[in-house]
Amino acid sequence: MLKSLKTIYHPEVYHGENKDQQDFFEGWYFKVADKNAENIFAFIPGIFKSKSKRKDHSFIQILDGTKNQSYFIKYDVNRFQATKDIFYVKIDKNIFSKEEISLNIKDKKINIEGKLKFDDLKPWPVKIFSPGAMGWYGFIPFMECNHGVLSFNHNITGFLTINNKKIDFNNGKGYIEKDWGSRFPSAWLWLQTNHFNEKSSSLMVSIATIPWLSREFRGFIIGFHHKDKLYKFTTYNNAKIIKFKKINENVEIEVENNKYILSIKANYKKGALLKGPFKTDMVKNVEESLNANISVKLIDKSNNNIITNDKGIKAGFELNGNLEEIIDNF
Repeated sequence: MLKSLKTIYHPEVYHGENKDQQDFFEGWYFKVADKNAENIFAFIPGIFKSKSKRKDHSFIQILDGTKNQSYFIKYDVNRFQATKDIFYVKIDKNIFSKEEISLNIKDKKINIEGKLKFDDLKPWPVKIFSPGAMGWYGFIPFMECNHGVLSFNHNITGFLTINNKKIDFNNGKGYIEKDWGSRFPSAWLWLQTNHFNEKSSSLMVSIATIPWLSREFRGFIIGFHHKDKLYKFTTYNNAKIIKFKKINENVEIEVENNKYILSIKANYKKGALLKGPFKTDMVKNVEESLNANISVKLIDKSNNNIITNDKGIKAGFELNGNLEEIIDNF
């Protein structure tokens, strides 16, 4: 059965309305940084549904990039609310949308209160035959994990009080993406930053094992947003990874499509553990750092012109699972 046109062309909205009798997860990822990138957090609201109904729950995960600490706040599944036609999610007293997040979290280890507003969002474009970051794969009904990029880069206004410390996020930067499906891949690399010297630039890289019928293949979605133009390097637009190497805590990736070559180098540090959907439960084994350093070089193949050669900081970085499935050599 084909997916609903509503959810295909609106990757930001809730996809789990009719998923009550199966394993299903959905989570939105909000990365927020203050003006000087001294305070960086990721907030991940979501829901997990299981064939074993007793495991159903909603949650808010928090990653403090400065302290390298993570928190998992579990809620009853009935505390999760989502509208059908627009992106609006409410978990207990917390609200999440494209326009804002409003937080009122009181937990044993972390208390958060405040509101952040977002404007000038830059999403991965949704087109008739390529509905967002998934491209034409977005039409396939049996993908185990789907991905959406709701904003590469946007402005933030507002304040959050976190454990009695008031943090000013005015003139800060934000990023929003999401995942949904039945489980995470068995192996993947993910990285993202919009803290380059060129303030308009933002990079998102996702490389993973993709189950396909009775086999698996290495699939990837790489988007580099630079000066109001999105450079796409994806499996579905026939781009090719020509280098993917890991040496200690350094990763090198080189990818090309018919017009451009993008070279990426990343140096990462040990991260904190988040929970991810694996089989029939949420398991705390997803390591993520918000302190990786990135360098990128984008080359126009027609004239060998370097469009940009830049460095990024405070990058989100995950490298999980059986790395031999996705990395050429290390």
